[in-house]
Amino acid sequence: MLPLATLILLLALPLLLLLTPFWVHYAIDLAGGSVPGGVPADAHRISDATVRDLLLGGSFVMTAPDGSAMYTPDEASHMADVRVVLYAFLALAALCAALVISALRRGRTDASHWTAVARGAVLLVAALVVLAVVGVLAFGVAFELFHRLLFPGGNWAFPADSNLIRLYPYAFWQLSAGALGVLAVVLAAVTWYVARRRASAVGAQR
Repeated sequence: MLPLATLILLLALPLLLLLTPFWVHYAIDLAGGSVPGGVPADAHRISDATVRDLLLGGSFVMTAPDGSAMYTPDEASHMADVRVVLYAFLALAALCAALVISALRRGRTDASHWTAVARGAVLLVAALVVLAVVGVLAFGVAFELFHRLLFPGGNWAFPADSNLIRLYPYAFWQLSAGALGVLAVVLAAVTWYVARRRASAVGAQR
């Protein structure tokens, strides 16, 4: 269980970083995201409100700069479903964090715990390499499959001119997926290095 818990935790930490305005604003600008009747600063403001509702349980009811409703009921419903999935993943990550911390406390005298953490980091990198290949070759198919699995109700497909797609266009998700992969690989590499050194140090003490 410890390698899997490590893998999930190392994926959750970069995800939280990508929910910050620092990344979201940058990715929206780079992907060409926009809102009706607004400038980039308006897109940032609406996105901040959207992420806030996503994290804190809001209703996703907000007004676009041109005075129209930013999201349709279907779009708001989809975002509420996204929140359920996010909450479930973060709750799982919190449990994994507790498991990893508990194991590493015992790892002061048992090198196998550190070795298991290192193995989890390697597994994550391997999984991300596979996903990167799939993403390069068929990102659209993977993106659709991801939504079909997590949102079987089907309320995730919107026209290209919908406000949700305008604010977070396809390129936004490509950029975010790439950034998540890079951050997770870097974090996994650091974790592997530290865990291997600790495993060696603990083993030498026995």
